[in-house]
Amino acid sequence: MAIDTYAPCPGGTGKKIKFCCSDLVGELDQLDRLIDGDQITAALDQVSRLQEKHPGRACLMATRTKLELSTKRFAEAAASSQAFLAAFPENPLALGQSAITDALAGRIQEAAAGFDKARVAAVMVGQETSGGQDVSPELVRIAATLIQAAAQMGHVGFAQGMLEWLEDRSLGSDEERRILASFIGSSGVPPALRARIPWMELTTESPWRSEFETALAHAKAWRLSQSLTSFRGLKSGAGENAAVFTNIAVLCELLARPMEAAEAWLAVANLPTTSADEAVEATGRAIALETEANPERSPLVRFSSRIAPLTLPPGEEGTTAIELLEDKLRHDPACEPASFDRSAWVSRNAAPPRSAWRIYEAAADEAGLPRMLASLLLFGRQTDREPEAVLQGFQPDVAAAVPVTESLLGCMFGPGMDAAGMPGVSPTNWLLGTQFKTPLPATQPPPAGAGEPSLFDTLVDRQRIAVVERLVSIWPDTPLPELLGKSPRQALADAEGRRRVEALVTEGVATSRRREVRAAWGRVRGALGLPDVPALEIRDPLATVPPMRWHRLDMAIIPLDQLRALFLTALDAGFEQAAERAAGSLASRPDATPEDRWEGYGAELQSAESTVERLELIGKLRGIAKEIKANDGMLDVAELRVRMQRGDELEATRLLEHLRRDHGRDQQVIQALAEVLMEAGVDLEGMAARGGGPAAGGPGRSAAAAAATPPQAGKLWTPGGGEPAAAGGGEKKIWTPD
Repeated sequence: MAIDTYAPCPGGTGKKIKFCCSDLVGELDQLDRLIDGDQITAALDQVSRLQEKHPGRACLMATRTKLELSTKRFAEAAASSQAFLAAFPENPLALGQSAITDALAGRIQEAAAGFDKARVAAVMVGQETSGGQDVSPELVRIAATLIQAAAQMGHVGFAQGMLEWLEDRSLGSDEERRILASFIGSSGVPPALRARIPWMELTTESPWRSEFETALAHAKAWRLSQSLTSFRGLKSGAGENAAVFTNIAVLCELLARPMEAAEAWLAVANLPTTSADEAVEATGRAIALETEANPERSPLVRFSSRIAPLTLPPGEEGTTAIELLEDKLRHDPACEPASFDRSAWVSRNAAPPRSAWRIYEAAADEAGLPRMLASLLLFGRQTDREPEAVLQGFQPDVAAAVPVTESLLGCMFGPGMDAAGMPGVSPTNWLLGTQFKTPLPATQPPPAGAGEPSLFDTLVDRQRIAVVERLVSIWPDTPLPELLGKSPRQALADAEGRRRVEALVTEGVATSRRREVRAAWGRVRGALGLPDVPALEIRDPLATVPPMRWHRLDMAIIPLDQLRALFLTALDAGFEQAAERAAGSLASRPDATPEDRWEGYGAELQSAESTVERLELIGKLRGIAKEIKANDGMLDVAELRVRMQRGDELEATRLLEHLRRDHGRDQQVIQALAEVLMEAGVDLEGMAARGGGPAAGGPGRSAAAAAATPPQAGKLWTPGGGEPAAAGGGEKKIWTPD
C-alpha cells in the first residue's frame, strides 16, 4: 500500500511526511515494500545508498538503525544511533533508539534516562497529547523492547515503570500489555519489589511546598529525571520528611538507579515518623535494590568444578579398570548412580561422561540423613584427553567431597577454576536447596491403609525435616550479603542490622512456597529473639495493607468480595502464606459459593504436603465438581499421581482406565497425564513408537513428545532473537524495533 503523505514522518520529527520528506516518498515506499517482503539486507543496502544521496535525513537514519537492530547488527546499530542522536539531539525517536543500544551494551541507567528524555521530547514535538493518544507507534515498540531488556537484566523497577506508563497512557493493546507483564513476572521479581509504591503527597505545611508540588507534578506527568532533580534539591531543607525520601526512592527505581533508591529507602526506615512495619518493609526493599545494583556482592556460595586425572592401563584394560571403579562406587554407601541426558552433551559437540554419581557425606548419627555434597562425572579416554573424573557442586560441599572421592578413586583433584568467575547463590538459597538421601527400608512395607501415611510420605517428611533443621541451626550464624557480610546474630547489634534481619525473616514467612520452610522462618525468629508480630484486624486490606503483611490478616472478618480479591492477588504475586490462609478461609466460609470453595480447595491441594491430605481435598473437590458440573479429568490426573506415589496399584489402574474411557480426547488432561507418567518413569517415547500412548488406546506420539519436551528456561533475549513461550503455553509476541 502506498505511503500516506499525511502520516507522521518515520524519522520522529513530529511533522507529516508531506511537510518533512516529500521528496523521498517514492524511496520510503520502496523501503516499506522491501521490509514487508522480509528483504532486510536489500532494505539496508537501499538505505545506505539513499543516505549517500540525502545525508542528514531523520527518516533514513531512523530506518537504518531500526533495520540494524532487527538483524542483530548491534555494533553498527550503536554507531548509526549515535550519528542520528548527534544530528537530532531532541528527536524522540533518536533518543529512544539510543536507549535501546545503551540497554544492549549493559548501560541500563543511561537507557532509562534516555527514554525519559524521549518521552519529554515526544510531547515537545507534538507526538504525545496529554492523554497519550498520539504517541508514535515506534516509540511504543521501543518501550516494549526496553521492558523486556530491563526485566531480563534484573532491573524490574525500570521495567515495571515503563509498563505502568503504557497502561497510564493506554498504549498498545490489553493483550500486548498483559504479555509484557507476564514477561516481567517470569523474569523473577524479588518479593520486596512486587508492591507498587504510589507517589506520596505532602500532608503538612512547609515553606518548600511549592517546590514539592512542582516536583510531584513532573513525576505524575512522566518527566522523571526533572522530578528527581527537583526532589534532590529538597533533601537538605526537608530534613526528616518521609514524602521527599519516598518519592526519591520510587523515582530512582523507575530510572534504574537501584543503589540510590536503596539509600533513600534506608533513609525512610530511619525516620522517627516511620512505623516499625514500614521501616522493616523499606529496609527489605533496600536489600532487594542493593542486590539489583550488585548481584555478585559477597559473600556468595560459589559453584566449583574440580578435575582429577585417572591413572588407568592403556587399551581395553583401561575400560575394564573404569568399570571396576564404577562397580566400587556402586557398592559404596557414599555414592549413588545419577541419570543424565547424553543428548544434551552431544548436541553441543561434547563427549558425554561414561557415568554420573551423587556423592554424600556420612550421616551424623543413626537417625540422620546423608547430605548430598557434589556430582561426580567419570570420563573415559578420549582422542584429546586422558580418562578423568570431574567433581561439581557448591564450593564448601565440593571441598568436603574431595577426600571421600579421592579415597574411592585413588586420584588427586586439582584446585579447580577461579571461584570469582563461577556462578553463585546466596547462603540462604544454598541452605534451602540442600538435598538429603533417604534410604529405603530393607523390606518393602505393606501398602498404607486409607487415611494412613505411606512410605512416600515418610521419606518426604524426613527430607523436609532435615532441610528445616539445617536452616534453623546454621542460618543465624552464617554471614550473608544482605546483611553486609554479617551473620544474623551479629547484625542484631544495631538498629539497621536488626531491621535487615527482620526483613529477611518476614519475607521468608510471607513468600516461601513450602509450609515447613515458612514454619522454619518462624522458629528462626524465636531463636534470634525477634518479637512476634501481631495479627491485623482490617476489613479492607487491599486498599490499606502492604502485601508483606497480608499473611497476618484475620481472614474471618474480611468481606467475601475482598477475600476473593486478596486470595487471587496474593496467589498471583507469590505471597504464599497469605494465599494459603485466604484459600482456607474461602473454602470454609458459610457464605462462600461453590465456585469459591472450588478455588479454595484447589489452592489448598497445590500446597498440601501429605498424600492423605491431598486425597481428602480431591474428595471434597469431586463433590463440588458435580455441583458446578465441572470437568473432573484433571482431578483424576491429580489423584493418579497421589495413588502412584502411595503404591496403590488397583486404584491407579482404575483411574487410568477411567481417563482412557472418559477423557481420551481432552488434550489438557492428556498433557497432564503424560507428565505424571514421565514422573513415574514410564517411557512415553517408546510407547509412542509402538503406536500406544500414555494410556492404552490413548494419544500417540505427538502428545507424549510434547509432554516430554522441557521449556527453554533462562534463554537470553535480544531484539529479533526469538519469542519465549507464554506462561500459559501459548505463543508470546515480542515487540522489537522492526
